[in-house]
Amino acid sequence: VTPRRQRQMCIRDRYDNTVRDLLGTDMAGLPEQPSDAVLEGSFENDALSLGPSDVRISRYETAAMMIGERAVNDSVARARVLPCAGEDAACGREFVETFGRRAFRRPLTDEELDRWSGFFETQRSEIDFDAAVQLTVAAMLQTPQFLYKIEDRGADANAEQIQLSQFEIANRISYLLWESMPDDELLRAAEAGELQTEEQIEAQARRLLQDDRARAAVRNFHRQWLYLDRVTGEEKLPEMFPMWGSQARESAKEETLRFIEHTFFEDGTVNDLFTSNVAFVDDVMAELYDIPSPSEPWEQVELDPQERAGLLTRVAFLAGNAHDANGSPPLRGVYVMERILCEQRPSPPADADTSPVEPDPDAGPMTNRQLFEQRVQPASCQGCHVRIDGFGYGFESYDAAGIFRELDNGLPVDATGFANGIGNDAEYDGPVELQGLLGESEVVRNCVAKQWFTYVNGRPMEPADTCQVEALQAELADNDGNLKELLVSIVKRPEFRLRSKVQE
Repeated sequence: VTPRRQRQMCIRDRYDNTVRDLLGTDMAGLPEQPSDAVLEGSFENDALSLGPSDVRISRYETAAMMIGERAVNDSVARARVLPCAGEDAACGREFVETFGRRAFRRPLTDEELDRWSGFFETQRSEIDFDAAVQLTVAAMLQTPQFLYKIEDRGADANAEQIQLSQFEIANRISYLLWESMPDDELLRAAEAGELQTEEQIEAQARRLLQDDRARAAVRNFHRQWLYLDRVTGEEKLPEMFPMWGSQARESAKEETLRFIEHTFFEDGTVNDLFTSNVAFVDDVMAELYDIPSPSEPWEQVELDPQERAGLLTRVAFLAGNAHDANGSPPLRGVYVMERILCEQRPSPPADADTSPVEPDPDAGPMTNRQLFEQRVQPASCQGCHVRIDGFGYGFESYDAAGIFRELDNGLPVDATGFANGIGNDAEYDGPVELQGLLGESEVVRNCVAKQWFTYVNGRPMEPADTCQVEALQAELADNDGNLKELLVSIVKRPEFRLRSKVQE
C-alpha cells in the first residue's frame, strides 16, 4: 500500500516509545530493528526505505512475545494494561476494548471487538487468564493496526484529497511532537471531535510541547538532520589527540543535543542556533573547550564569544567533519551546503583525490588551508571548491578534534572567506562572523523549514508541496525564526489534516 495512505510507525525510537507508553514502563532488551535502505545521514522515517522485510517481521514477533510477558508479570505494566481486577470473560472483553483502543490508537470496531474478545476467551478457556492477556497483547502488537499509522477512515474533502479522521489527526500530532502514541487526553479529544479547528489543534500541540517527550522528539530530529551520529565513529590520531576517545565522541554529540534542546525550548530562533554561546559541559567537554571543569555533570556555561558561537563551532560538527589528523575544509563546506542550505552534494570528478592532504617534507611548513588550496588549484576543481571552501576555510580556527587554535603548524591560521549563495553574501573573518551571516540568512531559515517538512512527511519535498512549504517559510519569517512556532505552524496547516487520494 502506498506510503501516502499507510505510514510505518515502527522505526526503532517510535516503537520503543510507543511500547513504553502502552505499558507505562520502559521495555529494555527488545531486538533491534534493521535499518533497511535508509541512507547514511538521512531521515530514518523515509517511508520508501521502511519495508516489512522478513527480518523486521521476525523481530516484531520476538519483541511482541517479550512485551506480552512483561504486560502480565510486571506490576506497573499489569496495572497499566488491565482495567479490571477479575479474571472472567467480562474482564477479558473490557481489557480487549481498552488495550485495543490504545494499541490501535482508535476505538475498535464492533467486528474487531467481537473477534479479539473471542480470541481472548479461547486462550482463557484453554489455558488461563494471564496467558490470554499475554497472547492477546503479543498478537495485537504484530498487526498492521499497531505497526502502521493507517489513514483509511477519513471522508472526501474534495476530488483529490481525504480529510483525516479525528484519531488519524491525533496520531499525526502525537508522532510528530512525541514520537509516540497519543495519550488519553488526546484520544479523548479525538473521540469528542475536538481536533476539527486550527485553534483546537494548536491547543493540543502546545500542550504536547510542554511535555518532556517533546524534548526527546526535538533532539531526535536534530540528531538526524545534523547527522550528529557521525562524530561517534570518528577516530583521531592518539599521539596528537590523547583526550579523544569513545567518551569524548559521546560527550560531543550530547553537548550539541543539549544546546539545541535548550535553544529550542527557550523560544530560541534559527539565528540563536548559529550565534548563541551557551553550552552544557561535562569534564570531557570542558577540557576540549579549555574551560574549568564543571561542578556538576552537564553544567550550563557560556563559551568565549570570540571563539565559539552556535552549532558549527561545536566539537560534534568540527570533529565529525574532519580527518584523523587535520580538519577538512571540503567536508565542513559540503556539510554547510547540504544540511544548512539544503543544496545537493556536489559530485567530485571521477579522478578527484579525496584523501587527507599530506605535506611535502621538502616544501617547508604549511598550514592545513595552504595544503588544501594547493590541491584544489587546478581549474577543474575551482568551479566547486571556490564555493565549498568559501565556507570550509572559515572553520580552520579548529583542529581535527574541534579544539580552537590560532596557529597551525607554527603559522597563523587564516579563517577568512566569502559566504556565497546565502542571500546576504559577504566576506567574513573567522567562524563567529560566518555563523552570524548564516544565522541571519533567509536561505538558512528556509532550509530549516524544508528539513522539518521532510521529516514530518517522511518523504522528500515534491513540486506539489511548493505552496505549503513557502507558506511555512513565510510564517517562520513572520515569527522571527522561532523554532517552536514552526512546529505549531506545521500542525495548524490544512494539509496536516489531509492526505491525497490513492488508487487501490
